[in-house]
Amino acid sequence: MKETVALENAQAQMVLPVAMADTRAATYDLIQNRSMIVWGEHCSECAAPACYTACSFYTPRPDGHCRRFTRGIETIDSGMACPLPLTRIAFRRWGKLEGRGPVRSLTKQEAAAEEHAAQPALGLGLAFLARREARQRTADHVAKGQGIDGEFDAFLIEGAALSAKSISFTFTLVPVDKTNPALFQSQFSLNSDWTRISIPIAEIARTIDLTQDYLVQIEPVGEAKGLEVIFGLCDFVTWTQAATLPSALNVPAAKAKVVVWDLDHTIWDGILLEDGPEGVMVKPGIREMIEALDTRGILQSVASKNNHDEAMAALSHHGLLGFMLAPQISWGPKSAALARIAQTLNLGLDAFVFIDDQPFERGEVSEAHPSVTVLADNEALTLLERPQFDVPVTRESRGRRALYAVEAARTLAAESAAGDMDQFLRGCDLVLNVARLTTEDAERVHELSQRTNQLNIAATRYSRDDVAAMLASANGAEAWVLRCADRFGDYGLIGFAYGTPQTGHIQDFFMSCRVQRKRVEAAFFAWLASRCEAAGAQGLSISYKKAARNSPALDLFLGLGFTLDSTDDSQGLLRRSLPAGFEGSDIVRVQQSTDKPIHALNTEVV
Repeated sequence: MKETVALENAQAQMVLPVAMADTRAATYDLIQNRSMIVWGEHCSECAAPACYTACSFYTPRPDGHCRRFTRGIETIDSGMACPLPLTRIAFRRWGKLEGRGPVRSLTKQEAAAEEHAAQPALGLGLAFLARREARQRTADHVAKGQGIDGEFDAFLIEGAALSAKSISFTFTLVPVDKTNPALFQSQFSLNSDWTRISIPIAEIARTIDLTQDYLVQIEPVGEAKGLEVIFGLCDFVTWTQAATLPSALNVPAAKAKVVVWDLDHTIWDGILLEDGPEGVMVKPGIREMIEALDTRGILQSVASKNNHDEAMAALSHHGLLGFMLAPQISWGPKSAALARIAQTLNLGLDAFVFIDDQPFERGEVSEAHPSVTVLADNEALTLLERPQFDVPVTRESRGRRALYAVEAARTLAAESAAGDMDQFLRGCDLVLNVARLTTEDAERVHELSQRTNQLNIAATRYSRDDVAAMLASANGAEAWVLRCADRFGDYGLIGFAYGTPQTGHIQDFFMSCRVQRKRVEAAFFAWLASRCEAAGAQGLSISYKKAARNSPALDLFLGLGFTLDSTDDSQGLLRRSLPAGFEGSDIVRVQQSTDKPIHALNTEVV
C-alpha cells in the first residue's frame, strides 16, 4: 500500500512482458497471508522540515513534503487480474522507500479489500480513513500481546529493474527509538527479469523486536538518480503449504567462500593502537566461529585499518594468524583490500562476506562491491545459521585453507621462475588421476557443483540425489572424478565429468579454478578423446549453458579447439572431431584408477 498524498494520484498503464507477468502472477498462489506496509517516498539525507529551506535538492510535492521520486509512487495498471500491488518508481538523488511497523497479518482477501478501500481514486478522505483504521487495528493487535514475528515466515520483495540489467538495494529495519542500537540490514538486487527475494523472519527477529515501532527502508546502493524500478509485493508474508521455499522463490545468495574480518571491536575487544597486541582480547565466541568456518572449508582473511606489524603480531599472539589468508592491513579503503584478497585467492566477490563494527566501513564496501554480503559485528555469531554457510563438510573442505596456502607457494614459485610458463609447469611434476565416481566421492562432487562457477560449463548445481542417481546409472553413461597433485602438494578432488563414451557426448564438466591454466584440462580431454574414440565415437560434444560467471569455461573450451554450435550465445553444444590432439597435454601425467586418492596410487600411467 502506498501513502496518501493530497492532490496527487499517480497512476500509469504498462504492459508487462509475458514471462514477467506469469512469474508475478504466481506470487498470489505462493502466499497465504501478508502484511500491508504503507510505503512512502523519503530522503536518505532527510532532516525534515529544516532541510526544506537549506537543501538545494528540495522539490515540493503537492503536500509540501520533498519529492524524491520523479513521478511519486505510480500505481501500475498492467491489465492483469492479479490482486497484488504493482508500482513504478523513478528515483531522484537520495530517494528511498520507507514504511513503518509493527504490522499485522491479513489474509490475501482481507489485504486486497483494504488495498482497494485505500486507493486515492476513491477519495482522499476515504483513503486516509482506511489507512488510519488499518493502523489502529495493528496497534490493538500488538497491545493484546499477539506476536508479530510468529505470524510470518519471511519478508518478500519482488520487482524488476527498468533502467539497468541489475540494480542493488539495501533493505533495513531500524527501531524508531533512537536509544536502541539494534539494526537489521541486508542487500539484494533486482534484475531486468522479475525477481523475488525472500528474507527469513528468523533472521530479522534476531535483532529487531517486531512488536515495537520500527522503520523499514528500501534504498538504492550508490547514486539513486535515474534508476527506475517496478515493485510488486514488498511485505511480510506467510507461505502456503505448497510453497517450497527458499528454492522456489529466491534468487539465492552465492554460497559463502570467504569471510573477511575487521579487527578492532570485531574480532577482538579493544583498540590495537591503544591497548597493544597483548592488551586486546578476542571476543567471546569469535575463536570458535573462526574454527567452525575453517572446518567447513570457508576461507578467512582480514581487512583492517591498523599498523601492519602490530596487527600481525596480535593475530599471532592470539593464535589466529594461521587462519587468515592474504591479510590486508593498511590505512587504505577496505573495498580495495577486499579486491586484493579476491584477486589473490582467485575467487569472485559475490562469495565474500565482510564483517565490520563501523557503519562507514560497511557502507563503503557495499557501495564499491554490491555483491559482497556486509554484516555488522553483532551478527558474527549468527553466520552458521545463514543459508550462505550451509555447505557440506568433507575431507577437502577441512583441508581447503592448507590447499590455498600451498597454492600461494606455487604462485610465488611461478612468479620467480625464469622462462615460459609451460617450462615451469613441466618442473612441477603435475599428475592427474581419473577415476570412476564412487560413494566415497559423492559428497565432494555435490559440494564442487555448488561451489564451482567460473569453470562450470553447463552451470550445474547437483543435489545429493542427482549424484546418487549417477552412481546407479545403467544407461551407458560414465561419471569421472579428477584429482590432481604436484611437487608442492595435493590439490584433492578438483573436477568432475559425466558422459557417454560410445557417443562422445559429455553432459557435464566442471573443475576447480585452482588448477586453471595448468594444462590439466588439456591432459584430461586428451585422455577423454582417446577413451571415446576407442568406444566408437567420431567426435566430442559438450553441453553448454551460459551463466553469470561461467564465461571462463567457454573460453577454456574454445581454447581447446572446440567450436560452439548454437542458435544464440546462451546455450548449445561445443564440438570437436576425433581423433584430436590437445596442446600441452603432455605436460601433465595422467593416471587411471578406480577409487584411490593420488597419494595412495601405484598405477600405470596411461
